[in-house]
Amino acid sequence: MHAPWRLTALACLVIALPVEAQHGMPRPPPPPRHSDRHNDRDNDVESRIDTTVNIGRSGTVDLQSFSGDIKVTGWDGDQVKIHATSHSRLNFESSSSRVSLVESPEHNSDSEDDDDSNSRIEVSMPKSARLVVRSLSGDITLRDVADVEAHSVSGDLDVTNIASHAVIETISGNATVIHVSAGVHVNTVSGDIHAKQITGEVAAQSVSGNVVLDDITSSFVRSETVSGEVHFSGPVDPKGRYEFHSHSGDVDVNIANGGADATLDVETYSGDLDTSCAITMQPGDNGSRRGKRGTFTIGHGGGAHFILKTFSGDVRITGCRSHGDK
Repeated sequence: MHAPWRLTALACLVIALPVEAQHGMPRPPPPPRHSDRHNDRDNDVESRIDTTVNIGRSGTVDLQSFSGDIKVTGWDGDQVKIHATSHSRLNFESSSSRVSLVESPEHNSDSEDDDDSNSRIEVSMPKSARLVVRSLSGDITLRDVADVEAHSVSGDLDVTNIASHAVIETISGNATVIHVSAGVHVNTVSGDIHAKQITGEVAAQSVSGNVVLDDITSSFVRSETVSGEVHFSGPVDPKGRYEFHSHSGDVDVNIANGGADATLDVETYSGDLDTSCAITMQPGDNGSRRGKRGTFTIGHGGGAHFILKTFSGDVRITGCRSHGDK
């Protein structure tokens, strides 16, 4: 079994992003022409920003950090409140539809020390506004917002209570995503993924980490990892499609409250198939080929379609409901 092409492309980011980081974060926007809060002589060079600005509820908040942590919390209202401290340049601008804050990699010459642990961006924003966050080496924590796009190179991402869709990516950090209402795409290279209480489509890819998907309500789930394990639990849509791939780890599927009928394509080279479900191998799939491979049915077949593949791990299937269960 070879690693899926999506993971190969994701692994390339390990090289691409650090090279980009050597040249700094994306070029910051130009300093604002005027500011009610920051009108000193060097408005585009700040080590601290404390301000509150108005923004439409359908606006966008864009935050970029080079070394500091980012924490964002949604609230009721039409204002964005920002508290930021840094030993680097902070570039801020705002309009009625967009708020932008960029921490550049250039250190402020007036700083007394270069302790990046004091760099931090804290933001309160309208719950319905769109949020875009990028961090090079800091952690990202997001709470109670709507549409989220978050990227980190070496920091962890902790995302909770997202009213719409979430796109989460990190290279060497872990990604934790809890309670998302309209689907999630989450990628990491060397970290673990834990997604819980997700409604909507789920796509989760890792290279060397585990992927744990708990309490997932979706008609489409796809999860891939190379050297980690894959775990899934959640109710099953009779018309759903569920794909789980690993190279050297186990694939563990608990179809709690699952339908009585399902079709499973199972493949493992050196592992075993372990299930508490009553499954039937389809004619012609006798497992005589090298490794263990076959199409199985639960109940009368049809129903949800599962693809469970691993090279050197086991495949475990639990939680099935029989026709006599209510």
